[in-house]
Amino acid sequence: MASFDAFERGFAKASLAQDGVGVPFTNLLQLLPNKEWVPFGHEALSVESGAFGTRNPNVQFYLKPSLMPICGSVDLKTHVLYQKDLAFLKKDGQHEVRINKEISSIWTAKELLNFAHARSTEFDLANVVTVLHRIAKSADRWQMKRDARLGKIVAQAVDVLGEDGRTTPRDIAKTQWAIGRLHVQDAPVQEKLNRAIARRMSEFEAQGLSNVIWGLAFAEQDAACAMRLALLEFHQRIGECDPQALSNVAWSIAKSLAAGHEPLLLALSSASIARVKKFDPQGLANLSWSFATLQQHDPVLFARVGETFLSSSSTWEPQHIANFLWSCARCQVESPPLLAGLCAASSCSLDTWTCQGLANLAWSLAKLERAENSLLERIITVLARKIRRCSPQNTVNLAWSFAKLLAATSAVLELLASQTTRTLAEFSPQHCSNLSWAFATMSHMQEPLMMMISFLTQDLLSSFAVASCVQVALFPFHLGRHMLECKEECHAQDIASLLWSCAKLAWQDQALLKHLCASCIVKVESFSAQHMAMCTWALGCLTLPQQELMHSFARQLPRSRGEIGTQGISNLAHGLGKQALRDEDFLDFLSQEASGSFALFTNQEFAMTLWAFAKLHFLSPPLVAGACQECLERRPHLLPQDLVVLSWAFARLDVGWILSAMSAEVQKSIPELGPQDLANVSWAFAAAQVEDAPMMSSIAQEARRQILELEVQDVSNISWAFAKFGLRDAHFFEVLAERVSALVGCLLPQNLSILCWSFAKLELQKPKLITCIMQECWKHVDQFDSQGVSNLIWSLAVLAYDSPSLCQRLSQRAICLVHEMTAQEMANIAWGLHVLQHGNTLQCFLQHSIGPFSRMAVRDGAAWVDFVNVCLEAQEASGTQWPRPCYVHRSCWTPDPLG
Repeated sequence: MASFDAFERGFAKASLAQDGVGVPFTNLLQLLPNKEWVPFGHEALSVESGAFGTRNPNVQFYLKPSLMPICGSVDLKTHVLYQKDLAFLKKDGQHEVRINKEISSIWTAKELLNFAHARSTEFDLANVVTVLHRIAKSADRWQMKRDARLGKIVAQAVDVLGEDGRTTPRDIAKTQWAIGRLHVQDAPVQEKLNRAIARRMSEFEAQGLSNVIWGLAFAEQDAACAMRLALLEFHQRIGECDPQALSNVAWSIAKSLAAGHEPLLLALSSASIARVKKFDPQGLANLSWSFATLQQHDPVLFARVGETFLSSSSTWEPQHIANFLWSCARCQVESPPLLAGLCAASSCSLDTWTCQGLANLAWSLAKLERAENSLLERIITVLARKIRRCSPQNTVNLAWSFAKLLAATSAVLELLASQTTRTLAEFSPQHCSNLSWAFATMSHMQEPLMMMISFLTQDLLSSFAVASCVQVALFPFHLGRHMLECKEECHAQDIASLLWSCAKLAWQDQALLKHLCASCIVKVESFSAQHMAMCTWALGCLTLPQQELMHSFARQLPRSRGEIGTQGISNLAHGLGKQALRDEDFLDFLSQEASGSFALFTNQEFAMTLWAFAKLHFLSPPLVAGACQECLERRPHLLPQDLVVLSWAFARLDVGWILSAMSAEVQKSIPELGPQDLANVSWAFAAAQVEDAPMMSSIAQEARRQILELEVQDVSNISWAFAKFGLRDAHFFEVLAERVSALVGCLLPQNLSILCWSFAKLELQKPKLITCIMQECWKHVDQFDSQGVSNLIWSLAVLAYDSPSLCQRLSQRAICLVHEMTAQEMANIAWGLHVLQHGNTLQCFLQHSIGPFSRMAVRDGAAWVDFVNVCLEAQEASGTQWPRPCYVHRSCWTPDPLG
């Protein structure tokens, strides 16, 4: 006491020298961090005595319970409220009490384990429970988690609890709480503890029961039965619980994802709503997090928690705000005032948020589809300073969130990519798929990152085989060892997202795509209709035909009948069309699904679905009839691009009459069409033989305006369409000829033959252009098909363009292809050589073609007459006796109509 008095006098003297007035010693106590100081003296004291009231001369000294010495005066007294603390101060002759006092004076897990290792043989039940409880509460507990001595202490505590003599429910609760907090996973030990809990279940206090449940949540399957029994018991006594117990139990159910407890959750909700004002912010955040994790949509509970938050938001710490906002996002809470308040509170303290908090905040905004630009900008600013502390999960969530909100600028993506490069070895398949999805959504191609994701994904898909030498050379770390330790299955969603991302970014990594497709086949039974649609669409965009995989999907699709949705049907059909895979079962299923639901399709989905069936030439009568009817009904609402695609599709499906009905809308949209659209519309109407001269005139006018943007296939299709209709627009073909001359070096064999045929059909003499085309033909003679050879020779004859050497080369090519030719093609070649008076070349061709021509099934028509006339005239001119074609009668020989 002397030292205490001296200390008090010194404080008073110092304060007098400083302020001129002595300050009571109680002011010193008020300066300390925790004012819950216990007053002690030789006489009984009231609870008001001490630091919170007038100085009582009977108070000898003040101490916090945590600062109590092991020994103290036996005659000290205080209020009954502090009797427990007073007892702690008094000397005790019992050995176990003295050991407990020694344990209570040790603060670190390391020192506690050292003490327990040296003195454990002296421990009784209270000692072992106390030491385990204090280890669980120590700040350095995680550093000692792998220490073997910790397992021995846990086993010793549980063994002692098995002796019912001195065991209390409080001891069991404290032990289970400590084991849960230390995340100790020991099935035999947990089983013993489960039995002890079950024996004393009805004796637990409500608070102790909540601690037991909290601890069991970490034991997972090892304590599933004990957890069920404890939750049932807790349900019976929920009215006795304080807010902390309610939030702890809710959190425990969410942590263990225990199913079948909806009645208890309803009771928790009711009890929490009734006492919501008594919860602290952490309790409210945990409560809402738990209900969101369990997908328990409870609008009343969230509304009451929201009201409490809005009235006391300044007392909420960043983690509590982040958890509550995450919960609102998970449950899609639609309350503008609450969300505005959460965003405002977040913005005020954003500089102090952790990386995980920032990631959760961004994820919540993305899930709620709230593009809070100012808040997002602040997140990016703070993130730039803390990026190196982000875990892989944080990085991926941030990338996904910014992409979802379309707020991921190139700078943000590059920042996230830099962190990804440093931590990629820790990525799971889901991380890879979500990150690539984010970059693909923003169309941001980061090739080094995609290379790394590709290599990592291949190893992940290969059951985490050790990285090859090539991969190790590409990475600043060794992947194989980490992947063997962190093996995680690649699910259908991951595979589908990765394929989709590759397609969106046009990332043609053949090795990666091969692994992904192989994984699709292996896991096909786990694929939903959406996953199959994503994969099929992606493979179509990548023009990567996968017949075996499509057959696998076709076998799985009937399970999803009625569940695919219009976008899924469209994506599946589009993918097949782009792959050019005509799988009858697949297409038949899609046809049935689409035919009955066309009215639900968007314009784009409707057009692309029809495009795919047309591309694969799948003519299902119900499908075509339903599509025509739907097109008539939505004609006024179709966009120009939709009209173009549908025109092309109906032309391929041989439904010309619908094009006549659409021509008015098509003509109105011509000023909005691009070069390829103009070409496709022209081709569609010409192929369907639906002539609309005013529309074609409008196309010619618009094509002239965009002439410099027309590509090779565009000029080919437009010229063919005008020639097919016999429409000679002199001004248009003048500029078209100039454009063709500029593109002549890029023309493919098919384009060369079609353009030459078109100008010949319209009898447009363009010597300079034809010379250029024929010079280009010399380079590609061996690449022409039978129709191309036929068109070229016929065109040379019509245009009177004589090139003996080229005709001879073309004739030699025709002889090679003669068994693939139609009667019309052979007749055109023979007629062209005859008109050009290339007798020797004609003689050679006829020698090889008369036999195949005679065996043609059709023995009449213009082609038959032309060919026979040429044979007759060639025979008479040369004096050579030709073998007559079978069934030819001179009565059917007529002058050549083209001669």
